Amino acid sequence: MTGYIVEGKSDQLRVQSVHPHAHFVILNGISFRHKERRAIEEALTLCDEVYVLTDPDEPGDKIALKIMEAYPEIKRIRIDPKKARNVREHRYKYGVEYCSNQYLKETLPGI
Repeated sequence: MTGYIVEGKSDQLRVQSVHPHAHFVILNGISFRHKERRAIEEALTLCDEVYVLTDPDEPGDKIALKIMEAYPEIKRIRIDPKKARNVREHRYKYGVEYCSNQYLKETLPGI
């Protein structure tokens, strides 16, 4: 089984639409406290591979680096910002939840 560490529930739902049998750790933003660490350690036990899949923005980069420093066996899947953007109130927002199913199928391992 493949595990993904994502920032939020909408990211999980987007990835789950193309990878329904994956295991997820939801950070609820960029939180990385005891609860999230326990969930990551459980994912490492249950899954063959665990990946960090955060938004292609500064907060996503920061939390991904913290996780990979704490757990070197976890790899990061980098998302192309051009494939993960949405226009809101005349500005771009970037997030995994904005990726197309086709792009995720091409990008995510284990599908």
